[in-house]
Amino acid sequence: MNRPHSRRSDGSEAEQERLQECNELKMELTKLQQQYRIMASGTKAYCEEAQNAIRKHKQSIAQLESEEAELLKELNLARSNQNKLKDKGTVDKLKQLKDREEEAQTKIEEEKEKIKSFDHQIKKMEKAKRRRTSMKAKERALMKTKFDR
Repeated sequence: MNRPHSRRSDGSEAEQERLQECNELKMELTKLQQQYRIMASGTKAYCEEAQNAIRKHKQSIAQLESEEAELLKELNLARSNQNKLKDKGTVDKLKQLKDREEEAQTKIEEEKEKIKSFDHQIKKMEKAKRRRTSMKAKERALMKTKFDR
């Protein structure tokens, strides 16, 4: 009887080992599934982040391309013959204005010198007039004193 009992125990042990192995495999599967979900959610978050970064970079690139096109347009406009002629006309006009300013400044200085000269002559004339007036007053006083005597 021991033998049949040992067969059962052998069968039972094998079955328990299989059950234990099955449980271990289930636990391993659950663990791997959990890791997969974590990795999948991390991958999803990473993909969303990367897509957002790519979208922002594309917007920046589009904006920079637009600015570049505008700058090229302005550069071509500045380089155009019409603008060069216009600029040359403006430069010539500025030179003429500068020359006229210098001429006017020279005339102003000349007029200031004339005014100084006139002021000096006026002072001399006023001084001479005062002397004559003073001399005439002295002569009258002298004549008066002579006449009164």
